[in-house]
This record gives sequence, structure tokens and C-alpha cells, in this order.
Amino acid sequence: MIRKISAVILLHFCLIYAQPAENLNSSEIKLALEKLKVLGSILYIAAHPDDENTKALAYFSKGKLVRTGYLSLTRGDGGQNLIGDEQGDILGIIRTQELLQARKIDGAEQFFTREIDSG
Repeated sequence: MIRKISAVILLHFCLIYAQPAENLNSSEIKLALEKLKVLGSILYIAAHPDDENTKALAYFSKGKLVRTGYLSLTRGDGGQNLIGDEQGDILGIIRTQELLQARKIDGAEQFFTREIDSG
């Protein structure tokens, strides 16, 4: 009985926290297959969301076909906002979403730490 309850609880958490499958188009599938032939990975590390070099990330991810990631130490919540009124946590959310969208274009993976941006 306990095993059945444990299995149901485990299944519940797997369904809630599992990442949805990506719907890849044919060119994305071809690129993913080509990457299987290449051994290597690069992690680009910078302090803020706007410090990434998308040209370099795309070059390594799509040009050299190595697993490429960008680690932003903060989410930019302490930075300046010259185009809107958002500050603090809301600004961090906006910049997080911008980074996630940029990674869909350059093909790199996005990582964050829990560090708060001190501005």
C-alpha cells in the first residue's frame, strides 16, 4: 500500500515538474543530429543579462556545433531601465524572459545563479 501511494506521489511530481517536450522543426532536428557528432562544450559566464555576446554564443552553438551555455550570475533586477518604468523584481523577470527568448535564437542553453543584482 505504501509503495502504491509513493508511486502516485512520485508520478504526480513528475507530471507537474517535467519539462514539456519541444516541438522541433526539421532544420532544428537536423542541427541536433549534427551536434551528436561533435564533442565539446562551452560555458560563457557574465554578471548581468545584457553582458552576453549572442554572436559568440551562436557561433559556437550553431557554427561549431558544441554544446553552448550562458550563465548569467544575476537576473538584472538591480540594473537601470531606460525604456520603461519597471524596476527590481519585475525588471528581473523581464530580463529573464528576454534571455530565454535570445537562447531560442542563438541555440545556447540559459543558466542562472541565485545572486541578487546589487545595481
